Amino acid sequence: MDRKHFKCLFWKGLWGLGALSFVAALVSLQSGVVYGFDAAVWFWIALIFVGLSIPIKLDCHACSVCGKK
Repeated sequence: MDRKHFKCLFWKGLWGLGALSFVAALVSLQSGVVYGFDAAVWFWIALIFVGLSIPIKLDCHACSVCGKK
């Protein structure tokens, strides 16, 4: 696997985990607790995952995987 492919997949994975955590936070607002965590914890987890994905995406230059030129 090429380094560009790994970085692109890693970025998408972190962003996807952040999106799932955000959805879990929204669900926990309605039900109270999801997998033992309340909404505040899920929102922080989503923020951390998405925050970690930003520098990886900003480091991408002329990637053939995601189509950035």
